[in-house]
Amino acid sequence: MIRPTVLARVPILLMDQAGRLGLRRADMMRAAGLTPQDLKDPDGRVPSLKQWKLWRYIIQEIPDVALGLKLADATASPVRFGLVGYTLVYSRTMGQALHRLERYSRIVAETIRVYVEKRGGRCRVVIDPDPRFDALRHPIDARLANILSTMRIITGSPVAPLEVSLPYSKLKDTSYHRHFFSAPLRFDEGKAALWFSPADMEQPVVHADETLVGYLDKLAAEKLRDMGGGTLAERVARALWSELGDGLPSIQRVAALLGTTPRTLQRQLRAQGRSYRQVQEQFRREMATELMHRPKMAVYEVAYLLGYADPSSFHRAFRRWHRKSPRAYRRAS
Repeated sequence: MIRPTVLARVPILLMDQAGRLGLRRADMMRAAGLTPQDLKDPDGRVPSLKQWKLWRYIIQEIPDVALGLKLADATASPVRFGLVGYTLVYSRTMGQALHRLERYSRIVAETIRVYVEKRGGRCRVVIDPDPRFDALRHPIDARLANILSTMRIITGSPVAPLEVSLPYSKLKDTSYHRHFFSAPLRFDEGKAALWFSPADMEQPVVHADETLVGYLDKLAAEKLRDMGGGTLAERVARALWSELGDGLPSIQRVAALLGTTPRTLQRQLRAQGRSYRQVQEQFRREMATELMHRPKMAVYEVAYLLGYADPSSFHRAFRRWHRKSPRAYRRAS
């Protein structure tokens, strides 16, 4: 099964920032399992698991409540993220830039979904994380900070959200967060999000260029199509990965992501000797096995994330796969 990836630029930038905080690059690469070949091409792809290991090592080495914000480079140009960054820099307004980020974020990291929605006369920019990052708070802070810093840079103005939603419990010291975001902080929220006013969304971008951004849109669309390669079963698995932040998606949602209908999707899989249920089962097995190695994630949370109606159903499936209970498997790992 295809494993999700991130742009090689992502771990490169993270190591650059962590290096400024005192960590050695060689130690970080060793801890993450990164090789010089992985990082040779900044626009190449690196398994997101290595990015997770990199974050875990940095967090262990630097105990700082505001680490995620400090690892987000608030002054660097958005073009450090390559093609996606350029599409933001040449958008006409902040709102258009955020919608392009929504459209192209998968190029930066396949399992992180950014979406923009209107709620109660306000605009909410939401980040759905890779499930394996759920137990790590600092990557959430870094992603929110990178988005806000980018909006401040491309508009040339000190954009401040109306509020910031954070999906973790209130911190003992919120001073750095309050200073950085310059906005009310809402803890224990369901999703990580930045809230903006309609006026914010209409702020003009300094270097807007409609002709150039139209060309960049075509390049980004081509990049997304290239990333959609692989067998049909692999593309189904990738779609399941991309939506897992909200629990296992329905076949209707997966089919829509692949630009087809549930009936056609099932027929195409049968032609390849697979069923949708078999692909989903294999995906659940591989994800369950991986997530059980995350001690901070409770068994019932794994069950919920993988779309089981109740923990007992997950227990039965796990016993069928491994001939032992999830807890016994975790103890033996």
